Amino acid sequence: MCARKSKGTTVKQIGQEVAPEIAYVKFWRVFREQTGLKARPEQVTLRLHHKPAEKTQVDFCDGVFITEPHSGKKTLTQFFLGVLPFSSYSFGEFVLDQKLPTFIGVQQRMFAYFGGVTPYLVVDNLKSGVHKADLYDPDVNPTYCDFANHMGFAVLPARPYKPRDKGSGETHIGVVQRGFFQEVRNRVFYSLEELNEAWHHYLERLNHQVMKDYGVSRAQRFEEEKKQLKALPLSPFELSEWRRAKVHPDCHVQVEKNFYSVPFVYVGQQVRVRLTEKLVEVFSEDSQPLSAHSRLTGIGKFSTYDSHYPEQKLSVARFEVHHAKEQAQKLGPHVEQLVDKLLSTDYPLRHLRRVQGIVRLAKRHPITVEALDHACQRALSFNKTRLSYIKDCALFFVTYGQRPTLLTPTREQGAVHLHHQLVLAPCVESDKVMTDEEEIL
Repeated sequence: MCARKSKGTTVKQIGQEVAPEIAYVKFWRVFREQTGLKARPEQVTLRLHHKPAEKTQVDFCDGVFITEPHSGKKTLTQFFLGVLPFSSYSFGEFVLDQKLPTFIGVQQRMFAYFGGVTPYLVVDNLKSGVHKADLYDPDVNPTYCDFANHMGFAVLPARPYKPRDKGSGETHIGVVQRGFFQEVRNRVFYSLEELNEAWHHYLERLNHQVMKDYGVSRAQRFEEEKKQLKALPLSPFELSEWRRAKVHPDCHVQVEKNFYSVPFVYVGQQVRVRLTEKLVEVFSEDSQPLSAHSRLTGIGKFSTYDSHYPEQKLSVARFEVHHAKEQAQKLGPHVEQLVDKLLSTDYPLRHLRRVQGIVRLAKRHPITVEALDHACQRALSFNKTRLSYIKDCALFFVTYGQRPTLLTPTREQGAVHLHHQLVLAPCVESDKVMTDEEEIL
């Protein structure tokens, strides 16, 4: 009998096609005798001989539910496991997610538990570790690559859909699921700390339990392996984030609504940006460092190095700054004061275009020099230096003149007033800044 069973094909279907006159049960027995004893090449495995302190295998699986005490809401945890294949010495921890900060943090605690680092770490193809999985050339997550360089190990992504590439990790996941998961199946945990405390008690029993194949415990085999582990780094790892950005024509890249300068030759190109808690570093596509800046807080701020601009552009810009100050002197004291305030920062080119717009308002009909000076006075008083605000104030002055103020009428002695009435009076020219109660907003 010659029959070939492919994926998804049932024995019953093969029997109907090859020997429909034979009963299904009889055909099934004959079919199993002919095909069941022959192993396919893909079923054959090789026994791996692991060297001491050579690799660490890590993996994730679904964990145990924790219950919120007040609402009763249940949250499924994630279980992380790391194992040294030579000794089978294991570390594990229950966490809430598999995100990058969690993934890196739990591995830091794993290596601290082991007391050292192995040269290689075999990781599954989760996004926190592997940016793009590939059979031959996988792309490791840049931040995780930084962590690996800091700790001193190389990342070995497992092949997609090949769980035997991390066989020790998969095996010990099964051990934990058949052991600890079954021990606590009737318990209710109300916090992650409570769950991990119970797990740590089980982990100590697991590592000190005698293994049948070796006659010694995992902890005993680990004592020899621990001597060959690489030392832990002295400084803690600083978590970073990698992004991509395009260099604007003004030689800046935008990162979280702030701007950082790079050399002008990279205008229009894509660059890589590395963000840490206090630093912003910019790299070219081939990982060449371009610039480094202190990380800015807030919105719309600039960090600029003049050396990143072409020299001829700097010369023109410096001339334009000087010219703008000269023009402001001719337009009034408040215009001059506002322009000096905007251009007196460490980076005068930051507000040059705004200053040019303010100065040119006087040339636009119907705004007059007097209206522009009045608008700059109000901008200084209320610290509103945006061009749109100054323009609106100047147009209002041209249309309505000086803003009126509220005056309370005097009361005659003995007079009874049923309502407190207010009358409008023209504003008296004064250098005193009006308060909010005196001004109609």
